[in-house]
Amino acid sequence: MNKTAIILISLLLSATGNAFSQIPLKIKARHTADRDTITLTSVLRSRGLLTVRTAPDPVTGKIGNIPVSDLMFYEIIPGNLESLWQMIILKSPVYDNLLKSGYSYETRSAMEELMKEYLGKAEQNNSFYIDSYLEARLYAILRKAYPVRNPDRRPGILSLRILSEITPDAWVGPDGTMIITTGMIAALNNETEMMALMAQKVAHFALDHHLSNYSAALMSGIDPALGNIIRHSVLQEQAADNCAAMVLSYYGMSSSALGSMLRNVMNYGELMGNFCLGSFPDAKSRADLYSVTIMDKSADYDKLIAPVISFNAFMAYNQSHYLLCRRLLERNIASGTTTADDFVLLSQALMNLSGSDQEDLEALAVVRSVTGSLQEPPPGAFKQEALLLLRLGRRGEAETALDRCQEALEREELKYSARPGDWSEMLSYLESEKDWVARTRTR
Repeated sequence: MNKTAIILISLLLSATGNAFSQIPLKIKARHTADRDTITLTSVLRSRGLLTVRTAPDPVTGKIGNIPVSDLMFYEIIPGNLESLWQMIILKSPVYDNLLKSGYSYETRSAMEELMKEYLGKAEQNNSFYIDSYLEARLYAILRKAYPVRNPDRRPGILSLRILSEITPDAWVGPDGTMIITTGMIAALNNETEMMALMAQKVAHFALDHHLSNYSAALMSGIDPALGNIIRHSVLQEQAADNCAAMVLSYYGMSSSALGSMLRNVMNYGELMGNFCLGSFPDAKSRADLYSVTIMDKSADYDKLIAPVISFNAFMAYNQSHYLLCRRLLERNIASGTTTADDFVLLSQALMNLSGSDQEDLEALAVVRSVTGSLQEPPPGAFKQEALLLLRLGRRGEAETALDRCQEALEREELKYSARPGDWSEMLSYLESEKDWVARTRTR
């Protein structure tokens, strides 16, 4: 018996071995005709139909059973975030599946192991971006998008990790861990778009799409690897979009944030050569369902993510995405959060994009905003200035820039030599830069 067959048998056994009779609810509903208000206390299956049970009538003491299909005659009134998601899930097949098959603990445990393996490898490879303040701000948004755990007590605790990756992506694993890339953070304009993104991604967790994808993979003889169960179909994405729109509405926010979020991802993707849109299937048609405008950038959000933008710009430059690097750094300039290193990197990106003396002069002006204004500019600023001057044929000025680069390197060398600890790698780098200055002079 092959491995897939064994897993499939385990899946079928786990699906039938832990069924239960009802799931608790706490949702108020008002009849659209007589305006009577009831409280839904649980959902169960009765005579083969999904049914909601009501709290005892205050006058008669009678407990009511209402087929879920009859809830179309009621206005659901979510009192808090948990009851909002109970309402959303009630309209999906999730509760019916749970009441038929139970929690499927063995299958969920298998999916959780896949996620543990992924997180462990990411930790070993130092793939996570660490910024405690940023994480705290993102957690605040995440907690507004979804409770800490599923309202029906399915396994999984909602948490958050930031991945060092310039491609804009976000997903929630089967254990409830939200992975969001630095590229995704930089692609968005404000915290409202972040709320839209988080609500949309966590909806896959709430709607049990991972379990559906895992089961479908086994039935098709496909390896139920993590990558296969976290990438969702267009129909699943559309269902998650609808959930996110309801969450935004609950907070009085416009669903246009969903469209704006998707358009920003597409715009970001264009700067990368459209290599990232596989994570957002049918993004354009989904975005077109919402307002065509892109939401304004938030000054507060831009200041919050300025270090992320600088980080992404550096990665973009190293991966030859010079146009993306430029756009990111120009965003920091617009928000007033640019560092000296940002200006040097921007000048380098402009030089690599340049096709004329005029564009080289623009790059020179950018780097000279550092070398001409700071008391102790970084050595890299003088190196960049020298390279541009040499390209422009201004050898005398280039010699001066190289002299200042040499002085800055010696200053840095003295600084690190006096510091406690092992700075041998930095000192070795500074020595190699001094060698570069010497070689450049002879050329």
